[in-house]
Amino acid sequence: MSENPSLPISNEESILQSRVPPKGAGKTLLDYLAGRFRYQSLETWAQLIKEDKVTLNGSPARPSKVLRIGDQIAYRVVLKEPPVDGNIRILHEEETFLVADKPGNLPSHADGTFIKHTFIYILTQNLRESGWKGDVKLVHRLDRETSGLMVVAKEKKAHLNLVGQFEAGTVEKEYLALVQGLVEKDTFEVSGALGRSPTSQISIRRQVLPEGTPGSQPAQTLFEVVRRYKDFTLARCLPKTGRTNQIRVHLDFAGHPVLGDKLYGKTDEEFLEFVRAAKAGNSVPPPPGGAPRLMLHAQKLSLAHPVTGQKTVFESPMPGDMVEFIGGLKTGA
Repeated sequence: MSENPSLPISNEESILQSRVPPKGAGKTLLDYLAGRFRYQSLETWAQLIKEDKVTLNGSPARPSKVLRIGDQIAYRVVLKEPPVDGNIRILHEEETFLVADKPGNLPSHADGTFIKHTFIYILTQNLRESGWKGDVKLVHRLDRETSGLMVVAKEKKAHLNLVGQFEAGTVEKEYLALVQGLVEKDTFEVSGALGRSPTSQISIRRQVLPEGTPGSQPAQTLFEVVRRYKDFTLARCLPKTGRTNQIRVHLDFAGHPVLGDKLYGKTDEEFLEFVRAAKAGNSVPPPPGGAPRLMLHAQKLSLAHPVTGQKTVFESPMPGDMVEFIGGLKTGA
């Protein structure tokens, strides 16, 4: 399958559709939209319904209309999505699943201002163009700026099987991270419960917390130094659990945040300033000598084949932007 070009800012009108699932039945149209699609506020959804930008089963509807299972909601919108890198490479594909390389500037799925400029949307369109008419579902996700291996199911049983492996922690994962500072030990481990940071106003920020903290989950990551540079270290990251932002949080906790991280290793205000600029459509250039993105790459996955059960290993080489950036670094003493 051919690669996709980088996708610029989109200004075309699109029709987004949603079929009401069982858990949405009984909710009003307005409550369903505001709860399911949080990139718009309740007030904004109310105004869009008033302007007939939202239809229910092909017709305008009141915000108070009670929904039923299977109702079809459509929303007309001009998607002003930020530019992304759409160069998705499929590394392995068969009838039940595939493994692809996600670029480092591409969200895994719809979130905020990203709807069509996402890994799963672009991949689905490519598969449709190649004649695939079945389901396509993410098995797991990578952060927007993390590059590397993504597993996608093309069949329901395979999806359940693969998701089960990730949830059970039986999938072996290996990442490469370029981190700030010189890591002294050749190997080290970070263990500790992860949970929402109690001192941050950023709801997505996680933190290492004392064991037993309500709402926290145990997490463990092993790190191995690959190479030291003058001010940075390239490390291999082997997560033994799969918590949100685990590698990034553990490296920040160890005093070596991932280079290019917009959240960890930064203050709340620094992160909020980045978010404000991004939402306004303004690109935020990296600081002098800084990385163009989060320098984190999912380079290896080992899992059981969803049909045969045989151990299967997939690998992704370090992407060009990381290779180029690292090539310009000076080695340590």
